[in-house]
Amino acid sequence: MLRTLPHRKSATQSDRLVDFGQIQNIRRHIRNKPVMRQREHSSNIEIKERVGRGGYGTVYRASTGETDFILKKMNRTPSRSTEEIARREYNAGMRLKHPNLVRMRGTFDTTTDHCLVMDVVEGCNLFDFLQEESFGHFSENRTRKMFKGLAKGLEHSHKQGIAHLDIKPENIMVGKDDHLTLIDFGLAADALDLCHQFEGSPDYASPEVWRKMPFEPASSDVWSLGIVLHILLTGCLPFDPTEVPHMRVQPDLYWPEDIDVSDDAKELVGWMLELKPMARPTMKEVLHHRWLKRSFFNKKRWSINAGVEHTDKF
Repeated sequence: MLRTLPHRKSATQSDRLVDFGQIQNIRRHIRNKPVMRQREHSSNIEIKERVGRGGYGTVYRASTGETDFILKKMNRTPSRSTEEIARREYNAGMRLKHPNLVRMRGTFDTTTDHCLVMDVVEGCNLFDFLQEESFGHFSENRTRKMFKGLAKGLEHSHKQGIAHLDIKPENIMVGKDDHLTLIDFGLAADALDLCHQFEGSPDYASPEVWRKMPFEPASSDVWSLGIVLHILLTGCLPFDPTEVPHMRVQPDLYWPEDIDVSDDAKELVGWMLELKPMARPTMKEVLHHRWLKRSFFNKKRWSINAGVEHTDKF
């Protein structure tokens, strides 16, 4: 079960700088790109069931008679705020093609709603999935396998110049064979532009966001994903989120004594949760960390002399 944890002071991690220059050549400004829309009669669409509801819209499973799809409806408002969110999510989704990211298919308007059409992602969100797990968390090998795909998806997003800015268990779907899919790019931003406003979930917001200062969106994503990794390993938040706005020294992460987590896993989480944004890894560096390079399974070897089976645990 996810729970709020006490804050502790911690040891300082290595002061490694993040090089965002490697993706300068793919800088794009998704806020300014027009949304390609087509008019479509809502009478052609059969709403099968509501599958989710958030602050900006309602999500349905729908069909046109041939194929099921996800339909996200956002009420049109005079302030145009939902139109901006729909435009950001559509423009981001149409540029992202990765098995661990939700696939956008199209968009249209009705007289009352901005509508987005996406592929169906089977399964349930990670938050609900963890509540159903008997221990409230996953084994380290299982976590490694699940997390690696998710990390690859976010790396692809950052390479395309898109930061998610609302990474949390509720926006991660768990499908067949523990396949994770990141959904809901409604708050997406240019990964290389400094952001001056944050609209995501406070429990997963980075310290620089809380201080209401301009922040690097990609680095903020890494922080949020680090919290998700800690939750996968332990079922707990790594610290009390209400303490994040007041952090001035590197936080001491909470690791339950009854859960066995390797030093390498702890090191990666600590690196992703560096207090200084520029000390955090890029997603490419996350994927090259030695914890993610390990085998998913135990490696067996045989003693030639004794014929005894030994197990080298990874």
